[in-house]
Order: sequence, then structure tokens, then C-alpha cells
Amino acid sequence: MASVSQQDILGFFQLLIVAGQETTANLIDNFMLCMMEHPEQLARLRSAPELLPSAIEEVLRYHSPLQWIMRTPRHDIELHGQTLQAGKLLHCMVGSANRDERQFPDASRFDIARDPNPHIAFGHGIHFCLGAALSRLEAKVAITDLLARFNHFEPAIHEPWQPREALNVHGPASLPIRTRIMV
Repeated sequence: MASVSQQDILGFFQLLIVAGQETTANLIDNFMLCMMEHPEQLARLRSAPELLPSAIEEVLRYHSPLQWIMRTPRHDIELHGQTLQAGKLLHCMVGSANRDERQFPDASRFDIARDPNPHIAFGHGIHFCLGAALSRLEAKVAITDLLARFNHFEPAIHEPWQPREALNVHGPASLPIRTRIMV
């Protein structure tokens, strides 16, 4: 039986902390961004709060916090008439796959009640993200609180939002908002 070193365990937990924080923060930022870009969907959510889990899933699809991942097949694989060679690095575009018209009718439309919503924002199969449930829970708690505290929010500046300067994660570099607090 192989043993795992203390350094390997520490590295694994560091990965979980960083990966979990990064994607969840971008999920919450992207949620706020989507609601400001689609105020009719925010109004729909406010009138039907039970749509929050579906709204979170749509944000994960529409503005996936993780845009790409790398994989290396162990064996040659044929996919859509192309051979993916064993040992060759693949660049899998999650953000693009989540906008695939063959999987998502009217894929460029943001719809908080989209059903089904088979996005791959957290991966799939044996590569499914270990922290997906925690990220969804953290987002649900944070967003519920934000929606309860603020009856209105809008961009504080009227310039297009700027993405973070990162290759594989997706979210705004900053998102100044103007709010009204619930009284």
C-alpha cells in the first residue's frame, strides 16, 4: 500500500483552499454581474425566490468561473471524427462548451429557469470538482444575504466591466455597485 507524504497532503489542502475560494468568489461576482446585466431576471428571482438554485446553475453556465482545463488522454480517442492522441495535452474549453447551441437551446440567452441545464462548470465524471457542493452552498448563502440586504443594485460606473487578468478563471476584475439598503 502506497503512503501519502505530509507534503502531498498539505499541497492537496492548499489546492482545495485556493481552488474553492477562487471559483466561489467568481461565482458570486458573476451572479451580481448577470443580475445587473439582466434586471428582468433579477425581478423574476425576487418574485420567485425558489428559483435561486436554478439561477446559480445558470450563472455557472453563462459566466463559468473556470473557463478551461487541461487533460491528457491515456489512449487514442476518436471524437466527432477527430483523433485525440494519447499523451497529447488537450485544452478543454469549459466556457465555450457551456454555450454550445447543440446542448443549450438559445445558449446566448440568460435564463434563471433554464431546464435542463447540463453545464460542465464543475467538470464531469471522475473529474467532477470535489468542492462543487460547497461552492454552491457558499454562493447560495452569500446571494441570499445580498438579495435580502439590498432591494436595488446597479453598476456604480457606466463603463463595460473588465475581466480579471487570468487565463483560466472568469470574473470581473472589480465590480463597483451602487445599492439601496432594505429598511
